[in-house]
Amino acid sequence: MKQYYLILLGLFVGSHLLAQQAPQQAASERIAVPMSKKAFTGEELNAPSQSIKAPENGETRILQTKSAVIAETIIGLTEYDLQSNGAVQNRLAKTGNQLSAAWTMSLNPTPFTDRGTGYNFYDNGSWDEEPYDRLEDVRVGWPSMIHTAGGREIAITHAAFAPLNMVYRDINSGSWTETTIPTDVSDGMLWPRAASGGEDGNSLHVIAITTPVANDGSVYQGVDGALLYYRSTDQGETWDVQDLLLPQMDSTQFVGFDGDSYAIHARGNKVAFAVFGDLMDSFVMISEDNGDTWNYTSLVDFPVDLYVEDDGLPETGEDWNEDGLFQEFFNTDGAGAILIDQEGQVHVTYGEMYYMDDDLTDGNFSYFPGVNGLRYWNESYGADSSQTIAFAYDLDESGVLELEDDLPLYFVGLAAMPSMGCDAQNNLYVSYHALMESHSSGSQNFRHIYVVNSEDGGSTWTTENACDLTPDEDFDEVEYIFASMAPEVDDNIHIIYQRDFEPGLHVRGDEDPSDVNDIVYLEMPVASLAECLNVSVEEQLSPESINIYPNPSEGSITLVIYQSGRSQVHVRDLRGKLVYESESTNMVETHDLSALSSGVYVLQVLKDGQMVSKKLVIE
Repeated sequence: MKQYYLILLGLFVGSHLLAQQAPQQAASERIAVPMSKKAFTGEELNAPSQSIKAPENGETRILQTKSAVIAETIIGLTEYDLQSNGAVQNRLAKTGNQLSAAWTMSLNPTPFTDRGTGYNFYDNGSWDEEPYDRLEDVRVGWPSMIHTAGGREIAITHAAFAPLNMVYRDINSGSWTETTIPTDVSDGMLWPRAASGGEDGNSLHVIAITTPVANDGSVYQGVDGALLYYRSTDQGETWDVQDLLLPQMDSTQFVGFDGDSYAIHARGNKVAFAVFGDLMDSFVMISEDNGDTWNYTSLVDFPVDLYVEDDGLPETGEDWNEDGLFQEFFNTDGAGAILIDQEGQVHVTYGEMYYMDDDLTDGNFSYFPGVNGLRYWNESYGADSSQTIAFAYDLDESGVLELEDDLPLYFVGLAAMPSMGCDAQNNLYVSYHALMESHSSGSQNFRHIYVVNSEDGGSTWTTENACDLTPDEDFDEVEYIFASMAPEVDDNIHIIYQRDFEPGLHVRGDEDPSDVNDIVYLEMPVASLAECLNVSVEEQLSPESINIYPNPSEGSITLVIYQSGRSQVHVRDLRGKLVYESESTNMVETHDLSALSSGVYVLQVLKDGQMVSKKLVIE
């Protein structure tokens, strides 16, 4: 087991911006690993496969960590375990109390001939049964799921050497219509990202790249993997912008783009997407007029323009691996997220990374998988400024991050793959996965999903009190990955993620034996998050403070009280007669009501002179 020593970074104060670099919570692995520019589409892997397991799905599990309560539901399964090569797509769309979830799904082993969009729907408290068939008639992957104001739910995917695929219907109603997004690109488009916006909420904004040479495609207008923009203003009926290569991203500015290294969001007429580079600039494109015109802002200005592997980097970087050569350069790790908040401000997060290109004969370059930090930027910062807001943590506070020698190959850092949301009060939420020094398979460390929060527009974050959303004892030694947060946060944070019992992937990277992965929906009340983050909150009991699972019930219920301390629990019939009483000392407790007759009851929680009543149905 290696020991990585703590590095403390100081504060940088600019003349126009306070760009805070918090103390680094754990030091970073300084061994470089080769990194191919080829993103994986999953067509050519032939690894051994195991038979499908059959977990119990669909039932909500209630977890408690610190003073926080979390509800989790398995909503689907997949043997195809690569949800993204980098940035996680928009996989959870929300309108009111309705959620549409999508993921790349295959329930067959390699070569995953049934691969397509796995889909499930949530309406006012419950999910449909997990799916066993894809939405599409053809083999696709990488769905972006969106809702429009006109009431459509839409999944946009790619199929190899073909136009982008789109399926849509009225939200949770009727059969799906399947079509494609018009294109003149002969090699087809890959790895789409989509968002809905526009003045009426019915515009679709899509970005994707042309098939790169490394994936058997060709150079497009001088760019190897050109990032193109598409727009529809009528929910996908017609497309008034097709195959648009923006001038800020043409062959005079970039050699090419990597699959899944970008993210997009829209709110009203404001649209923004971010591109997360390695040996090229990382940047944000912002449109104030629903995609008619665009402005470019640099996130990280890579010092060499139009760099090609093996050209040789100048010795003007940092000596990050302490080899006496200053040839390591900072950039994003290729996986980030973007959000436009309620006031129209653009926010971006991404994993930190260092790169080098020391072997000038291999057509490749290297990255450092032990880099540890999640960066944050918003429009008020201007170009090339950011702050670190989260880490993989030194959980035992030893000053040393103790990790196994073998880090799972996701080609990102120790704190990575963020997702973002905001609530009506414009509070910001960022989820990400972090390597856990406390949980190991014996050869590799597992990842958990954390969340940090800002209540002042991104100036300060709960960095030192990040909340582990996946901490329960039964599932500590499980890999939690590819979290996607619904951008609209209400009383709850809504996330879907993928989990299995082995660090790393089958389809890419480690190429572990094939196994079934759970697709899990996680719901966490914002009030509960505040306690997990050790943020002081006013202890006011309200209907939102109480949940009953399941309801209706056959006699046994799990009562969740999103406040710690002692409470009285009363159940009364509709005439007001007390038919059950108990004292609850935990936030999550099971109550046996099997002695009650079928019917409608009122459950009351009494705490600190306050009382909340909830309808309870016994079947």
